[in-house]
Amino acid sequence: MKQAGTDPSSGPEGRSQYRSHRHAITVSADAIDELGHVNNAVYLQWVQQAITAYWRAVARKEDVDRLRWIVASHEIFYRKPAYHRDSLIATVQITKHTASRAWFSTHIGRDGETVAEVHSTLCCLDASSGQLVRITPDLAQPFCL
Repeated sequence: MKQAGTDPSSGPEGRSQYRSHRHAITVSADAIDELGHVNNAVYLQWVQQAITAYWRAVARKEDVDRLRWIVASHEIFYRKPAYHRDSLIATVQITKHTASRAWFSTHIGRDGETVAEVHSTLCCLDASSGQLVRITPDLAQPFCL
């Protein structure tokens, strides 16, 4: 899977205060379950990869090196099945943040259709100590328009 780029434009609802990031996904054979479509658990891997790519593309290098994100929750809405060799785009964006958490929205689409929508809540950790890190304005700034 490869990175497709960061887009400073808004989402479908209008102008957002946060940058979005597009992450390309090609469905591999090992993602397919016994029903012939992508296994539901694979979507969580894709969301994690898309959020990680977003973080690495937008954050300052020193923050990428010293911080990690951990998942507090995911909520997934499956809209259409995806199949082997499908080319998908995961568009991820922070929707809001507080001092302790960031909320991410990930839209997984194919040819203009929504395949899945995922709402995730993550917390930021110091990579060395494992302690929670406050999401300061300085840390959030690269993600803002």
